[in-house]
Amino acid sequence: MNLRYMRRALALGSLVVLSACSGTGTGGGLFGGNGACQPGTDVTLANPRQGQFVSSNIGQVEIVANGNANTLYNTSGQWYVTLTSGFTTINGGNLVPFSDPGGYHPYGSDFYYTSSFGNLPTNATWTVSLVWSNQGCSPASIGSFST
Repeated sequence: MNLRYMRRALALGSLVVLSACSGTGTGGGLFGGNGACQPGTDVTLANPRQGQFVSSNIGQVEIVANGNANTLYNTSGQWYVTLTSGFTTINGGNLVPFSDPGGYHPYGSDFYYTSSFGNLPTNATWTVSLVWSNQGCSPASIGSFST
């Protein structure tokens, strides 16, 4: 096979992969599914906060959602967080409702949840994503922190 045909094959292969991965958020993508998991409301990190540096033995992530008239509130036990750093992914436990009157209050109606996990490797930046168990959707990133 000459160099010209190899270049064309590589270019065509790259286009196929790129088009397969460019889902619209409502389906498609390389492996099918339903796009990113949709909690039905705004969600952000409450503890640790976005960009914060914390000890590796933090043990849980606390998130805060805007209100309780949404999918996340109605199905909270079916959700969990994943922490991803490079090639390492750590799944937290299912979300548990949490009271935090003195915590971060970004919304008019704040509802808190925690997801627990073991000690984290140090010197890493962790992307926190929400996952809805058994729904076939992709994790929805909600922030990051470092250890």
